[in-house]
Amino acid sequence: MMQPHWLIPVLAPAVVLWQESGENPALFCYLIGWGTYLNLRSRAMAPIPVTVRHKAPCSNSSGNCSTVSTM
Repeated sequence: MMQPHWLIPVLAPAVVLWQESGENPALFCYLIGWGTYLNLRSRAMAPIPVTVRHKAPCSNSSGNCSTVSTM
């Protein structure tokens, strides 16, 4: 018979959250949703690489990046 060792890391956090919530389904769902929100938020707030941050928007030192129009 196959031993499902992969199941323990998947179910252990859910069991811990279930115990923390006092076996209250509403609080359990809240904790799961809040954890998911924080995880997605931390991924969205990933640091920007230094090379991208310090890249000049244009090579013109005067700050005027528009092109000269000729008529």
